[in-house]
Amino acid sequence: MFDAEIAATLLNRWDRKPATADRETYLNLLREGNLDFTHQLGAVSNPDVTDAGQFNIESLVFVDGSRALRIKAPDIAPGWTRWAALEPPVDVPEVAHAK
Repeated sequence: MFDAEIAATLLNRWDRKPATADRETYLNLLREGNLDFTHQLGAVSNPDVTDAGQFNIESLVFVDGSRALRIKAPDIAPGWTRWAALEPPVDVPEVAHAK
């Protein structure tokens, strides 16, 4: 099991509770569990499409290479998605060099 899977499970359980805590509270929950990660926030938009809106992304990158992330699209639906866990990227050199 990757760190991101553990974190996503904990954070999705945490998100079911009333939203009385700030971001640092749930990040501290993971730190107390000795999960080592980098927290990233970002926004993505498509300037070529007028009505595309913007997506907010929150990502946690763990030392094992796995990642937990969630997305918020304010123009489409209120609130954040549930946390999703992604396995570490797999380097497959023979596929990268095949043409």
